[in-house]
Amino acid sequence: MEITYKNTSALSLIFTFILFISSLNLSFSTTICNTNDKNVLLGIKSQFNNASVFTTWDPITDCCKNWSGIECNSNGRVTMLAVSDTNDVIGEIPTSVVNLPFLQFFTFAVFPGVSGTIPPAIAKLTNLVHLDFSLDSLTGPIPDFLGQLKNLDVIDLSGNRFTGQIPASLGRLTKLRSANLGSNQLSGPIPASLGMIKSLEQLYIYINNLSGPIPASLAQLPKLNELSLFQNQLTGSIPESFGSFKNPALNIDLSSNNLSGPIPSSFGKAKITALVLSKNKFSGDASFLFGKDKTVLTTMDLSNNIFKFDFSNVDLSPGLKNLDISHNMIFGSLPEKLGQLPLQRLDVSFNQLCGQIPTGRRLKQFSPTKFSNNTCLCGLPLPACT
Repeated sequence: MEITYKNTSALSLIFTFILFISSLNLSFSTTICNTNDKNVLLGIKSQFNNASVFTTWDPITDCCKNWSGIECNSNGRVTMLAVSDTNDVIGEIPTSVVNLPFLQFFTFAVFPGVSGTIPPAIAKLTNLVHLDFSLDSLTGPIPDFLGQLKNLDVIDLSGNRFTGQIPASLGRLTKLRSANLGSNQLSGPIPASLGMIKSLEQLYIYINNLSGPIPASLAQLPKLNELSLFQNQLTGSIPESFGSFKNPALNIDLSSNNLSGPIPSSFGKAKITALVLSKNKFSGDASFLFGKDKTVLTTMDLSNNIFKFDFSNVDLSPGLKNLDISHNMIFGSLPEKLGQLPLQRLDVSFNQLCGQIPTGRRLKQFSPTKFSNNTCLCGLPLPACT
């Protein structure tokens, strides 16, 4: 069947109008990369000898639409430069990024061939909210001028070779939510000024050479939910102020330091999800860290200290999944409730515990070594009581 149209001119006008409207919509929705920004990016590509991570950065295509790791605002200005994870990017952090005035997200990470220091030009990127130089090979001190980046929300400098002290100026980053300075060679004290960042939710300064006491000011961080200070050379004890943490779900790892003394009783008031205090020199009674009111507690690691208290009547949290009290001087018996917990990891070895190991299906999964070297523990998985 053949269909004929009597008014072809009218249809032609309608078709032309539709094309015109479509072209208008296309022009409104298409973002064209700013020429200056594009030239800056091409210069960065050239600086690193056209490394593989820049393969899609083709000068004949639109950097806002076709280049990996690049995003733009509605005016075609580059707001994100995020490239990472290759071995053929060799050199230093490109200072030409200062010519990307609208840059908000800057990730130049997992480049083992990127070395040198953080260039002062970074301080001029005042719109930055996200800065990630993790797992590069950067050296020198963490520069004081980073405290000028007042809009920073996230900073990750972990896994480099930074030395020197943590600059107190970071305390001026009042919008910061996450700071990761872990796995470097930083030394000196943790600056008390970090306690001024009321927006801070995660603070990671693990695996460094930090010394001195833990600042009491960190307890003033109302939103803090992750505090990781493990494997440093910190001394003193846990500050009394740590009992005033407001966050209802807090993970704290202070393991592998030189911390000592008793745990302040005020710390028992903190609502902690995971607490790792292993490989220190803590002493005294820590039984108040447990309790059925600790409803969010899932992990407790007190191993390799010199704690000494009666474990018999400790009221264990019903949600406890990981418990390690090994290598202490803890005495008494194992609470009957231990066999009812949803345990995934358990170690009570090398203490002064005695008596029958509680029965429970979950306890049978653990090796005898997890109960060994106590005064007189008995029953499965150890030999029967006599």
